[in-house]
Amino acid sequence: MKKTTNRVLIVLAFLIFATTSVAEIAQTKDSALVQLVETLGKIKTFSGTFVQYSVDQKGARIQESRGELKADRAGLFYWHTSEPLEQTVVSNGKEVTVYDPDLEQATIQAVGMQAQTTPAILFSGDTAAIGENFYVEIKTQLAQTIQYSLKPKNNESLFERLVVRFQGDNLQELRITDALGQESTMSFVQTQINPTFSDDTFTIKLPKGTDIIRDIPAR
Repeated sequence: MKKTTNRVLIVLAFLIFATTSVAEIAQTKDSALVQLVETLGKIKTFSGTFVQYSVDQKGARIQESRGELKADRAGLFYWHTSEPLEQTVVSNGKEVTVYDPDLEQATIQAVGMQAQTTPAILFSGDTAAIGENFYVEIKTQLAQTIQYSLKPKNNESLFERLVVRFQGDNLQELRITDALGQESTMSFVQTQINPTFSDDTFTIKLPKGTDIIRDIPAR
């Protein structure tokens, strides 16, 4: 379950500066969706470092890791955690490679339609499809801070609810609640919107001797 939660936390959403006041929060879900989609359309690339942690149903922190995320709306992303368990996940838009150094193992899968029901759609997916896959509403809004809540319409989704919090243009936190009530939070230390990446950012070089499990035919 921890690996599943980690993977759906890989890619993120972004929102613009909150201009409405607290009194104007009483919006319909449709207007919240429009605001979200318009904002996401302005974000092309993203880079950030984060602290990720999980809490159980009693609110006790049970797991913590640190890492880095880079993403491009073209369907590309790079996600790496360094401690306590190192893992790298890279997508070139067609394939997703999950590399576990401790196991000396890599799994390669095709990017499937399941990505449309995960947070991946918010950043590297089709923003126009968000309304087809999620119920969107503004959870809280105060001064420059705004929180969006997204609930999957598909009962077979990998998570129950996604909450994204922003301070102005900056992403502060992304929190996922799974079907068992466990919460996983990604809290960003620093972010950069629309950076320029090098050509090899979204490619992965696997060490010699890595056990590769390929769920799609090799090209």
